[in-house]
Amino acid sequence: MRENSGDIAALQAGLKQRRPARSGVRLYTADFDSVSLCDFYKGRSAFLMLSGPSLNQIDLTQLNRRGIVTMAVNNAWSLHRPTLWTCVDDPGRFIDTGWKDPGILKMVPVSHFDKRLRVQNPDGSFRASAFKVRQMPGVLFYRRSDHFDHSRFLKSDTINWGQDGEHADSLGIKGKRSVMLAALHLLHYLGFRTVYLLGCDFKMAGDRKYAFSEERTRESIRHNNILYESLQKRFEALKPHFDLHGFKVINCSPGSELGVFERMEFADAIAMAGAECGKPVDTAGWYQPKEGANK
Repeated sequence: MRENSGDIAALQAGLKQRRPARSGVRLYTADFDSVSLCDFYKGRSAFLMLSGPSLNQIDLTQLNRRGIVTMAVNNAWSLHRPTLWTCVDDPGRFIDTGWKDPGILKMVPVSHFDKRLRVQNPDGSFRASAFKVRQMPGVLFYRRSDHFDHSRFLKSDTINWGQDGEHADSLGIKGKRSVMLAALHLLHYLGFRTVYLLGCDFKMAGDRKYAFSEERTRESIRHNNILYESLQKRFEALKPHFDLHGFKVINCSPGSELGVFERMEFADAIAMAGAECGKPVDTAGWYQPKEGANK
């Protein structure tokens, strides 16, 4: 088949104008082809759906508007079908219908590549799935690190989720790893410059665990609340680093105890994020040649 000369010229011109990637982070397909999505959503905003019960206090259907991009973590995708999704824990902890959904771009640690999913039986019990993560549609893999440094968090060429339990991080904190850290790093890498936090409650109690049905032991609840305290300290240290890199995080979670970031009402965030694509649509005339348009 003959190649289109216009396509070739456009490609050559684009290659000449190409700038070095802002970030060294690479993503990998299931065939281990290396790709870069650095600044793929350059300058846009996204809603990050965490798992706090306050998600049930807002109208998640508003996230279906044109111009709105969402990233969910863990089983928050059971409440709203997101654009993007990530996790750090074992993939068998997250509902298989989300994994199988080709409309969700899933970014997960490369260590999950060959891990098997789980499915739930009609009686509520679980069994191993016939499928592994690498067999799912729309999955990209990233290299994960557990050495947290607040001064270069966004500049690392691996996606950080906290610190290992044997060594202290840049703030003297050991352990305390979280998918929220990985999600924010990924969103910045993808080019988003404003992130609105949803379900970021930063508190857990026996009668207030998640936005979805799930049980937690008393020890697990205590562990999560200790984690929130450490994350609060890390975000206090990260705030100037985020500001330096033009990365704005806004908390839209009702009753949240994370006090580091600017607060905003969910409705106001929706209006701002969807404004560019929110105008009325009129299709008449778009197929007709117009002055100033490329033919």
